[in-house]
Amino acid sequence: MKFKKIIILLLLTIGICSCKKNYLDVSNELAGGLSSTDEVFENPAYTRRWYANILSGVPDYSTIPFVGLTGFHNPWTGLTDELNVGYGDVNNYAIAPKNSTNVNFHRWQPAYQLIRQANIFLEKAKPIPATGTDADQLAEDEFNKMKANVLFMRAYYHYLLFEQYGPIPIVTKSLATTGDLDLFRRPIDEVIAFIDKELADVIPLLPQTAITDEQYLANPTKGVALAVRAKLWMYAASPLFNGEYAEALALQNSTGEKLFPAKDLSKWTKAVTATKALITFAEEGNYELYKATTGGILDPEKSLYELFQVYNKEIIWATAKNGWGGMNNDSFDRRSTPRSEPNGLGSNAVLQELVDDFYMKDGLPIKNTAFLPSSPLYSETGKSMYNGVNVFNMWINREPRFYNTVFFAGRKWHISNKEINFYVGTPNDRSGQSTLSGYMLYKRFNRKVHKTSPGIVSVFRPSIVFRLAEFYLLYAEALNEVNPSSPDILKYVNLVRERAGLPKLEILNPLIVNNQNLQRQAIRREFRVELCTEGQRYFNVRRWMIAENAVGDGGLNGDFHGMNMDGDATTFFQRTKIQTRVFERKQYLYPIPYNEMEKTKNLVQNPLW
Repeated sequence: MKFKKIIILLLLTIGICSCKKNYLDVSNELAGGLSSTDEVFENPAYTRRWYANILSGVPDYSTIPFVGLTGFHNPWTGLTDELNVGYGDVNNYAIAPKNSTNVNFHRWQPAYQLIRQANIFLEKAKPIPATGTDADQLAEDEFNKMKANVLFMRAYYHYLLFEQYGPIPIVTKSLATTGDLDLFRRPIDEVIAFIDKELADVIPLLPQTAITDEQYLANPTKGVALAVRAKLWMYAASPLFNGEYAEALALQNSTGEKLFPAKDLSKWTKAVTATKALITFAEEGNYELYKATTGGILDPEKSLYELFQVYNKEIIWATAKNGWGGMNNDSFDRRSTPRSEPNGLGSNAVLQELVDDFYMKDGLPIKNTAFLPSSPLYSETGKSMYNGVNVFNMWINREPRFYNTVFFAGRKWHISNKEINFYVGTPNDRSGQSTLSGYMLYKRFNRKVHKTSPGIVSVFRPSIVFRLAEFYLLYAEALNEVNPSSPDILKYVNLVRERAGLPKLEILNPLIVNNQNLQRQAIRREFRVELCTEGQRYFNVRRWMIAENAVGDGGLNGDFHGMNMDGDATTFFQRTKIQTRVFERKQYLYPIPYNEMEKTKNLVQNPLW
């Protein structure tokens, strides 16, 4: 399969960045053992190798267990109210007591190393003519495509740093690693303006339609650049970066230059423009929500499953580099398989708080909210039939996204057709390495993967970075802050809900129309459900500045729950505290790593760290 070519090209270059002297340093290995980078760019093969490594930092949101994760993976879902992904190690989630010396999951050093590699490429790479019969060459057309991709990636790595740390140094040339690298952090508005201009300038140079050649599906396009630009302006307009993080307003460089701006609501208008630009591009035939049918009728469950299994027109950007792992690695697939199945670990545990936030099949929540009343279909007493098995009524009559995401007690495993339970005395109880919550993650799992002889040990599927549904919700969110009476707000939220088999919001509650607060709550709930475990929740609750709220109020502070894993066949079915987590205000921004702060005199640390 041609996807393998992408994987091999990227994996050959992953991990070769050194941590030798400074976050802007680059290892000598990239030069292929040559004495200078000048020699690298005289050789087409070395040039392509250098170029490929620049693209190696695209985040992989499929890698979620706490084993060897970095900020370019997806530890974020385990730091929110979505999952417990460890083996009961509470310290995995106790970020608040940490300091800048021991917080994990940084992007700082690897992103700046990749930025430096990009700058060296832009300064030194060039077309290379053939020098003999059948000699390799780097034609001008190929070089120009490479250069455009490198320009995009340099802007994108600045974006990823901004997303995690806020104001950052802007680096547009390859500073000598032995020289003065004491760079100042730049103000938020300057960082945003820089990234925005870099993206605007590179858009005409990128492919102007979605890529269909399987060898290059991981490459950036106009649509990818529009997506980054849209998210950039959503961050710019949101409370965290738009004057509402009080502690950050006092942050300044040693020169007295302030790093955070005062509140400016006009940034929401720019966010509307940026998100609408992507929507318009999508509607020109480039992207669409993935929909599968059965008998000519929309099949929500089939749509939601297949969406994550193959490249399709909803995907704006995905990487072939992924952490699914198959059934022979301690990664996503094994950790989403029950221990009672061959080689399963069953440790990706969905939290009760996420279970509760899925809608019922009538489109209503399980309890009253300001924007929708509770569903009469919901019950927590007794059991009912589901797929030939009696299961707890809490899990009956739920929406299709629930069944695509949550594997619950009593449900049959799709390979063995065995009923899977988690209470004491069953093969999947907590006596070993298993789910702590009594739920397993099912979303994005491929249902052909299994170890039963002869088995299908691994199945490729792309790791999605951006997909269209997220941008429908981003556009609705921005528009609601600017013009709550626009019909586009509910139109685009409803498109996401309808694909999931749910009624329109205004049918369920006519009072939601034009009501900014109610629409805002509905949009945030849709983000919560539609994008769950895809690595976005962590960044959304931070930019909205609700992460410090209590559990159940959109926040990450307090007790998290599951079923009673110490219970028997009767007492298992009750909400039970499995963990207490803390989110402090300092966590709205990541700290600059302490070892980097020690190396320079001009970097100032983020608030409260």
